[in-house]
Amino acid sequence: MEISHHKLLTIKRGFSLIEIVVALVILSTSILVLYNLILSTSLSIFNLDDHYHSKEVANNRVALLHTIEKPSYGNTRSGYMKMGGKEWQWQETFESGNSEELIKYEILIKEKGANQYSYRSEGFLINE
Repeated sequence: MEISHHKLLTIKRGFSLIEIVVALVILSTSILVLYNLILSTSLSIFNLDDHYHSKEVANNRVALLHTIEKPSYGNTRSGYMKMGGKEWQWQETFESGNSEELIKYEILIKEKGANQYSYRSEGFLINE
């Protein structure tokens, strides 16, 4: 008696087409999410950098008001200052404060050519 052995054919299957499509959808979605995250972070960093530089321009103007460039009531001044590789436009206005001893100031800063001011500083100086 002869016994015939039948070999069971085992076929190793790879991934099905549906599995590949689902994996590609998940991969492309995660790549888009990462790209948007990186893009928004980069824009936030640039905006923060501009805000910091405009604040420093205002601080420099306040320091000059306290030392060299004394203000007077009703006066408005403007000019340009280079900082951080950009040119910033500043505008100062002065008016009388709550008493004769105080001068109220407002300093507006924007990048040269921009339509909107990026920083505003206001306060009081002692009228000397």
